Parts: sequence; C-alpha cells; structure tokens
Amino acid sequence: MLIKNFDLLEFANSFADISKEILKKKFQNSFDVEKKPDGSYVTNIDKEIELIFREKVEKKFPNHGVIGEEFGDNKNVSEYTWIIDPLDGTHNFISGKPLFGTLISCLKNQKPIIGIVDIPILDERWHGGKEIGVMLNNKKCKNQKFKKDFNELIISSTSLLMFKGNDEKLIRNIYKKIRFPVFGADCYSYGLLLSGKIDLIIEASLKPWDYLAQVSLIEEQGGVITDWTGRDLNLNSDGKIVASLDKNHHKRTIELLNL
Repeated sequence: MLIKNFDLLEFANSFADISKEILKKKFQNSFDVEKKPDGSYVTNIDKEIELIFREKVEKKFPNHGVIGEEFGDNKNVSEYTWIIDPLDGTHNFISGKPLFGTLISCLKNQKPIIGIVDIPILDERWHGGKEIGVMLNNKKCKNQKFKKDFNELIISSTSLLMFKGNDEKLIRNIYKKIRFPVFGADCYSYGLLLSGKIDLIIEASLKPWDYLAQVSLIEEQGGVITDWTGRDLNLNSDGKIVASLDKNHHKRTIELLNL
C-alpha cells in the first residue's frame, strides 16, 4: 500500500497532540527521575510517552519500525522507521524551564521524510517534511533569505559542556567571529532556526533521536544540516551537528570546524 508523506505527518501530529497534553499536565507536578548508565537523566514521563507512541505505531503501521531514546529499536529492518525523543530537554523539564519538547521523525529507506518539533508549554509546533513544506502551528514558514555577514550571526548550542578538548577550542573560536551565541534552548533552537530567529546551530554528543526530526524540516526550507565534515546525517552519524538555512554560512562553519 502506498503511503503518502502527508498521511505520515497527520499521524505524527495526532500523536504530538497526545504527548503535548501529557507534558503540559505533568510539568508542574511531581514525577520520578532516574540517572541512566550514560549519566543522562530520564523521567517516568519519557517512558510513558514512548510506550504510548510504540503502541500507536504498532496499531496504525504494524510493519513500521520504531527507534526511541528509552526503549531502543523494535525492528532491525523496515522500509519505514519512526524515531522519537519523547522528552528532549529533560534537564530543562526537571528544573522547571519550559524549553523542552517532543521530537518525531519518519524515515523511508533510512532517509528522513517528515519531522515534528513540538514545544508544548509555548504551544509552538514546527511540522512538515519532504514535498510538504514546513508549518509553525497552522501557518506556513516562509523561506528565510536574510543576507547577513558571518559576524552578524546568532549561533545556538545547547551547552558549551557538550564540546570536549580541541572541539571546545574550535567552537570558542567560532563564537568570537559572530554576533553572539545562545545556550540552553535544546530542540527549541531548531524551531527558532526554521523561523529565522537564529542563524546557525552547532552541537555535539547528540543521538539520532536528537537530530533526525529536524533534517527534513531544514532541508525543505532550503537549508543544510550535516555532521561536522559536511556529510548527510543518518542513524549512524557521530552526533556532531551543523545546521543553517544559509548554505554559505554552513560551508564556512564546516571549514572553521576542520582547521
């Protein structure tokens, strides 16, 4: 059966409505927090949302795979694979900062074709994908074609702590060349990029569920999102990310990261 990208996006949006309500309800209430073996944190809410998502996919698309942050990969080989981060920005959520969200993407033959970045507390959702366009809530995002010099750019990174050793030196060098950096927005920064509020994102130490939802959205807007060597992102990328709606700024950033 032929599945249209719009149908996949409709399913993803319907689930994002569910995850949004759960996160909004639980945000100001008590919840359980665990420290995982890798040192990161997880709440019982992360697990609850991901389990519901897996049940929904199994019911709607029984032949599709699902990869999630909390429960891994349920099918090794599938034409369509869903990727979910039920709660991106767990530190923000735990500390009461409203910049967190749910990331959902669908891959066809390992290529991202739709994506959702949902920020529940702010009621902002970027959604769309290949040959669909990109929407912020119910309004189509315009293709941002601002002409800026590199020294006028605003760059976002979740935290300076995600860069280690020489990578931190490279990043600090780039920060010196731009207007200013901003930190702590997690997945929200990608929405701000899509809306033309910030100009460039540089990150490291990410997992597939942290970045794959953004790929089809940024590419559909005419932008570029790759690893630090300029290669397309996939499930096996090393977690070092550069994203920009301006191909020239992306190219120069790649050059600075490989000095």
